[in-house]
Amino acid sequence: MSLKNIVDGILKEKNRPMSWLADEMGKTFDGLKLSLVKGSIKYNDIIEMAKRLEVPPAVFFRTEHAYGDYNNGDSVLAEAKENYGDLKGNLKNCKEMLAALKDQLKDKETIISLLNRGA
Repeated sequence: MSLKNIVDGILKEKNRPMSWLADEMGKTFDGLKLSLVKGSIKYNDIIEMAKRLEVPPAVFFRTEHAYGDYNNGDSVLAEAKENYGDLKGNLKNCKEMLAALKDQLKDKETIISLLNRGA
């Protein structure tokens, strides 16, 4: 699936033209369109484009389906937002687990130092 098709789908959903996105990114219309068609867009431009379109960058890397090609009417944006929420939840869980492991490590160090004193 071409990156341009994905961007076109997002722009259509947001009722914005490609020229708006090019202006927002400080690019020429032709330059942006060509980089999307050829897939030669730079990483920083993808990040900037995601910010301007208010979508997670992962939306641009979908390979399973064409943008908006769902029979049940779900949009890629809705699915991406749901995945983003899941990822945020997983990140929170990982942070909590990291804090618990750090506490366990401190407790282990305390136990070792107490055992060394008694020996």
